[in-house]
Formats: sequence, C-alpha cells, structure tokens
Amino acid sequence: MPRTLRETVGERVLLLRRRKGWTQPELAHEAGMGITTLNRVENAHASMTMEKVVALAKILGTSADYLLGLSDDPHAASAGVALQRSRPRKAVPVG
Repeated sequence: MPRTLRETVGERVLLLRRRKGWTQPELAHEAGMGITTLNRVENAHASMTMEKVVALAKILGTSADYLLGLSDDPHAASAGVALQRSRPRKAVPVG
C-alpha cells in the first residue's frame, strides 16, 4: 500500500530529528511550533503549511523535496525550479 504524504513527511521529520539527537520540544521550539503539533506531524495525524515544511527542512538541514518524498537523498539540495505563471499570448491578426 502506498504511503500517504503525511506518513512520508512524518517519518522523515522523525528520522532527521533523531539523527540530530534532538527531542520533540527542542525541534518544536526551533521551528516555532507546539510540541503537540510536531508530535501529530511525526505520527501522520496532522499536515503542515508549505511554509512550515520549508522551515523544518532548513532547520533539519535537508530539502523540502526530501521531506515531501520527492527525493530520497536527504543531503541533496532542492532543485530550485521556480514555477512561472504563463501569460496569455496576444492574439496575432491573421491575413
């Protein structure tokens, strides 16, 4: 059965937190979030805003791509590809 996004994020946050030797209160403080919220994220019971995903990635020394399961390398930098809004093209008169 495929893992949900919440499960992937939670597992990876937990793994990286433990690798750094941090407690939940320590990471929650660094990330500016409540301990209960962090616990719910790690246990796949809550999701986060993209801003929190990016903040946690920076604090944990990884990329948002890794936390979201888009990359399996926790040390790889994010691709950094910015999405651009396409502008409507002007109509070109024909004939």
